[in-house]
Amino acid sequence: MDPEEEAALSVLAEELYGIRRSLVRVFCDLPNSGSVLDLQRELLGEHGRKGATRAERDLLKHHRIKLRAIGDALAWLLLPAHTIRTLSKHPGRAAPPPTDAEDATFVLQVAEQLFRAGRVPILADLTNVLLVGDIVAVEPGGSIEVVECKNTRIPVRPPSSGRLARQRQRGETLTRYLRESMMPYPPESRPAAAAIAASLDIQRPVEAYPVSPSLVAMDIDLPESNPEWLIAAYQRYEESPLGVGLAEIGAGDYVLITDRRGFDDERIADVVGALPELRQPCLSVHFENLNEPRPHCRSILSYPFDWEVRAALLETDVVMIRLVDLAIFEERDDDGVGLTLHDGLFLRWTRDENHHVFSSRFIDEVMTGPISAAAMRTCLLDRVRQAEQETTPLLAEPDQFSQADERDRGRGSDVRYTTVYPAPDGNLALVSNAADSGLDTVPGVTHTEYFPASRRLIVYADDDVLLDTEIPEVT
Repeated sequence: MDPEEEAALSVLAEELYGIRRSLVRVFCDLPNSGSVLDLQRELLGEHGRKGATRAERDLLKHHRIKLRAIGDALAWLLLPAHTIRTLSKHPGRAAPPPTDAEDATFVLQVAEQLFRAGRVPILADLTNVLLVGDIVAVEPGGSIEVVECKNTRIPVRPPSSGRLARQRQRGETLTRYLRESMMPYPPESRPAAAAIAASLDIQRPVEAYPVSPSLVAMDIDLPESNPEWLIAAYQRYEESPLGVGLAEIGAGDYVLITDRRGFDDERIADVVGALPELRQPCLSVHFENLNEPRPHCRSILSYPFDWEVRAALLETDVVMIRLVDLAIFEERDDDGVGLTLHDGLFLRWTRDENHHVFSSRFIDEVMTGPISAAAMRTCLLDRVRQAEQETTPLLAEPDQFSQADERDRGRGSDVRYTTVYPAPDGNLALVSNAADSGLDTVPGVTHTEYFPASRRLIVYADDDVLLDTEIPEVT
């Protein structure tokens, strides 16, 4: 690369760095000032940048990774954790934001109409964690609408085969799961379930999974995060002559803040070496979850602290490190109840033939944020005791799952799935199935079409029009 090209690349890198810092500041000012929609319009525009050379394209690839981290933080700011985990259930990776001008314009048109109607739209393709729907809209009361945007003519009937049908079926299935807190195990999950059972030496008929309602959402009151631990570590970092700040969450449980130099040289090793010896040490750094986030781990950028700190974390100008003694999770209470740590960070409780298994999600949440390991352990042990009383272990035989009823499920969410098409008059048409339209109790209804501009509602039953009316405006 000649000096002139290198200088131009350096100018571009500095420009993109400044743009990202500005976007983080806009994000951190929400909701007191600025607009969620304006922020996403800017993010979408930045994703559309093109590079003329390979070096520029590499730089813009890095830029887009950082932009998606801001999108993830927005999702965590506005959506419940269970909703994010559920809408991440997709076999593929996150789709790129729409680059076709017409498609991008249509998605923004839908988002703007949702925004004018009082909802807060999140463009899913600006995130890593929302893999179902094009827009996830949050209503003032907390209701959620997953919106698929199709910039094509409205089909005579919803597709029943092919990619579009699979897309619609996945969206409807997951939104129903969020409402009802139960759904059949998808067939593609059987190998994973079998692998988990085998790694934990649990003998069970995995093949029976698809015929039983085995995926059941249960409410667990997880420990609260404490951003003040991060703030304390950052303040100590600024005051430290070593450039390393440490906050002790509990015995064997630490959060550290340093800069790039402190992360690369021996200063961190000196600080860690002065700590009491850990039995099963585990270390993680925040940028791993920023660049390739786990959908069950909250974005570090969504915690409420100063925008400049969050911008520094985004750029890895500073680094957050979690150092935890995983032996904390295996400590037993006075009543003898305890957990066993297995490969892959699974936690298992066993009594006789009953098994209660917690996935790696719970340790991951501790390792990626300011959450106490001891508090998480206590939470999980309380869940084990409750399960003993209910005789409903999380990993059990299918006949036990088949007995699950409303008492075993978590609280459902008010969620619906809608496909939006351009209407012939230039406005929008909303297509939903009977359940998502609230008409599943009406015999024969298959789907509805609703035209917000004219307030026209068409109700279909077996491809015939059951009702064509205008919805009166509520005053």
